[in-house]
Amino acid sequence: MNATMSSALNIQFLVVACLMGIVLISFGAEAAPSKHPQKKGNGHHRSSEESDPSSSSYRLILDSEFKEAKPIPSINNDSISPWTYTFTHDENLYPSSIAEAKCSLTGCLIETKSGWKEVQDYQSKPIYTQIMVLRRIRGEKHNYSFRLEYKTIAVGCTCIRPYVHQQV
Repeated sequence: MNATMSSALNIQFLVVACLMGIVLISFGAEAAPSKHPQKKGNGHHRSSEESDPSSSSYRLILDSEFKEAKPIPSINNDSISPWTYTFTHDENLYPSSIAEAKCSLTGCLIETKSGWKEVQDYQSKPIYTQIMVLRRIRGEKHNYSFRLEYKTIAVGCTCIRPYVHQQV
């Protein structure tokens, strides 16, 4: 990842965090729903609504001392499992453009006397992570709201041993 792409991703993260804060602030602190477990009997009982994470609301607190991350040097071409970046674009997501890694090789590079060559003893596989995005949802009367979602993306590639299923 080059410095420009790293800076762009840092800016996207910061903008998403700020936008989420603005959305929450616009609802007001008093309007933000929160869960307070009801004590019933021995205090170990929870309703199905309280145990369902999809029905929970969370308050976003922005740290005023948050410092911008420093750019990370690009390693995608220095790896023995190199990768390139492709961008996906979705107008209903924020950020609308997301960089994803795509492995350049099926095997991995090894150094020989004549230089680097690809071998199939190991396999190049993507490394995945989950990021948070905001999805724009159209409501009644052309109003829009945002829903926080997780999106799984490839951030790089690594070499692994091929999986061999052994019968016992």
